[in-house]
Amino acid sequence: MDNILAKPADLCCLKGTFHTGEPTGSITQIEGVDTYVARPHPEKSNGNVILFFPDAFGLHINSFLMMDAFAECGYLTLGVDYFLGDPVTKYSATPLNDPNFDFEAWKSRHLTATEEVAAKWVKDVKGIYGTSEDTKFACVGYCWGARFVTQQLSSGGICKAGGIAHPSFLKESDVSKVNEPIFLSVPAQDKLFEPIERSRTVEILTEGGKRFNIQIFANVGHGFASRARLTDPYEKWAKEQSFKGFVDWFDFWLAKM
Repeated sequence: MDNILAKPADLCCLKGTFHTGEPTGSITQIEGVDTYVARPHPEKSNGNVILFFPDAFGLHINSFLMMDAFAECGYLTLGVDYFLGDPVTKYSATPLNDPNFDFEAWKSRHLTATEEVAAKWVKDVKGIYGTSEDTKFACVGYCWGARFVTQQLSSGGICKAGGIAHPSFLKESDVSKVNEPIFLSVPAQDKLFEPIERSRTVEILTEGGKRFNIQIFANVGHGFASRARLTDPYEKWAKEQSFKGFVDWFDFWLAKM
């Protein structure tokens, strides 16, 4: 039996705040799929690439600013619009409290479709940006994007290290197939990834001899790593520590590959 570790996305995935700032990257198309491209300064570039798999809000301001920050750390960062222009924000600026927005119908429409888009997009990205043997890929996924990280860290994937924050839609088979180093950043209490399932995830990784780390933050909710309230000093700190943990993880492992 393929037990569920992180439950399907739920209304808690729509909580959080939108951040403010001026994105420095740009949106281009890769084989028809909108892709946000954040480029590092040439003097800071490490020659490596991060694939960014967003939450249900898709390519939005919070994602842009995080991708820009990864670029500041030396990584060419590419974010995929696997919702094909149909994120939750297309229907409402406040989807959590909007009675006219049917989140369950939206999930059903995109669950399989995003799998197909992501798989094709990664293949196309590799063809464009993976032509040099020196280029290494890492990946990061928030909520909806978590399972795509496990896929890219498994046999047939292109990434050599990955990070996951507050996952959803994650099964035991997703975790057991991971072969490359994986970092998990999660809340202590999250109804989508509860302590029992979190412990089981650690057990699977440990039994398989996998290279992993997990950081657990108290007093933050699902979505903290992508939609924290920046007016709250602790939430802001936790978000920044999650980001820093991913960057340090990628720096360490890609340097060893």
